[in-house]
Amino acid sequence: MSNLRATDRLIINQLLNNGVFTRTITPKTTGPMVDAINALKKPANQQRLNSYFKNLLGVVPDNYQENLLFLFGTQRLEPEAVHVLLATIKAVINLPELQNTQSDRVVATQTIIRQVHSEVVTLNEKEIRRQITALFVDRFALFVPDMPDLGPSEQTQTVEDYWDVSPDFNYFAQCLVNHLQAAPDTQPLTPIQRVNRALLTQRYLSRSSKLWPDLLLHKAEIAEQWAQLERFNLECGDDYALLLDNTRQPSKAKPFVVAIAVAHSLGVGIPNDMLVTRIHLLTRQIFPDTDVAVGLVKQALTDNGLVKVENNYVSPTPIVNRFVMRTMVEQDAQTPDEGEK
Repeated sequence: MSNLRATDRLIINQLLNNGVFTRTITPKTTGPMVDAINALKKPANQQRLNSYFKNLLGVVPDNYQENLLFLFGTQRLEPEAVHVLLATIKAVINLPELQNTQSDRVVATQTIIRQVHSEVVTLNEKEIRRQITALFVDRFALFVPDMPDLGPSEQTQTVEDYWDVSPDFNYFAQCLVNHLQAAPDTQPLTPIQRVNRALLTQRYLSRSSKLWPDLLLHKAEIAEQWAQLERFNLECGDDYALLLDNTRQPSKAKPFVVAIAVAHSLGVGIPNDMLVTRIHLLTRQIFPDTDVAVGLVKQALTDNGLVKVENNYVSPTPIVNRFVMRTMVEQDAQTPDEGEK
């Protein structure tokens, strides 16, 4: 089993979070990140990273000149998102203002959006902006929003916003092209790799899963593999298993609190068309003087794996019982100290 170092853990966790690790050191690069970038230049460290990924998931990141790309499981993109992604890459690479310059890589967002729109004509510019932001700002962190500083007399003016493009953007583009062109890996997976893939991509594993016997058989080894990242803990109940992520704090948001109460109230399940009524009922009981959006409660139910919908019926999942409602006065939800996936 790989013996990970601090720099390894930083790189792996960033790949799990964003799918990208780039090598250029800028004035804003933190000390630990500088150490990780320098460590990745050594072949022995690259081999250790690849060995960990291979043992854990049966796949390794794409590497182009020490720039890493990791698209896996639910991180894979739908065809429409791939079209936007490729069109954005083409637009950025062809921008004259980014040719042969490393000092100033700020471009107007509307310039990129219009170029992408000329390629992706099925989407309007608002949706294209949303998708580019989701991919390149929030996920890959290759665009950093940049707004100009305004004086008091300029506050009412319409101001164009900008993106500061990463100097490693072209390396990312090459990584992505290599990834998309690579032949599918047909290497058979081990039982441990299959379980780890499910733990990473699914909210939880239930006792009814075909992977449950493998999980029980290899539970200690699987837990040790994830523990090496000093981030995840494997929690196994009688009828569920999930990865607890220490970087995520238990939610105390009102929609989440209502969602916990709703999930506990479902019993063996209710028809899907009765869910909104149940949400309204529990909301009035828990927060009589506050409006809580039904849509946010529904999102909390699904995002936290509290319910499943089958045959137009909504029923609680096994992990509901790990959440305990405190008193209505506290209006809170108690979760384990380890954090939430």
